[in-house]
Amino acid sequence: MTLKISIVLTALALSCLPQLANAQGNLVVNGTFESGSTGWTLTNGAIVALVGDPGVACFLVSSNSSPANEPTASQVIDGLFAGTSYMISGNYKAGKDPGGASPANASFGVAIDGAFLFELAASPNGSWQSFSFSYTAASSDVLLSLASQINGTGVEYAIDNISMETVPEPSSLCLIGVGGIISAIFFRNRRKVWQQCSQA
Repeated sequence: MTLKISIVLTALALSCLPQLANAQGNLVVNGTFESGSTGWTLTNGAIVALVGDPGVACFLVSSNSSPANEPTASQVIDGLFAGTSYMISGNYKAGKDPGGASPANASFGVAIDGAFLFELAASPNGSWQSFSFSYTAASSDVLLSLASQINGTGVEYAIDNISMETVPEPSSLCLIGVGGIISAIFFRNRRKVWQQCSQA
């Protein structure tokens, strides 16, 4: 491999480092609720109890289904990089429905800084389901909130395994590109050696 090619490959590998540095683990503290409500602010009747997915979960439950009284679990997430995409995911399970709520109305939502970016209506089977959506950070910290009984529906939910992690694609693509270049150089050099051997 020539010096010129070595310099190009080194530059490409170094360009991947900032993206890899941004790769963070789960930024949500106690997303499994195994440590009770540690890291979370629970309001309007939200509680942490057994029977999660698995183990412990947070129950977003309130006897008052008015729009102003949505049971909520929230947490300030810091250490974000502006312009970086994050995947927010978790598990949810619809609970008791007091009846009278339109099944088309969203009854569960996930908000960033008070704006719902993800909403859904109650699942009819009542089993644990998964949600995920991406969010591009505009600042270094945000308020992540999960709420039930939204839109005055009164439908209760349990949540578990809440996660917010960087989307890995940019650094993965960068590394795949470097790997592809190295493979191409390897096969090119191998072909030259084969041609030299066949001419001898």
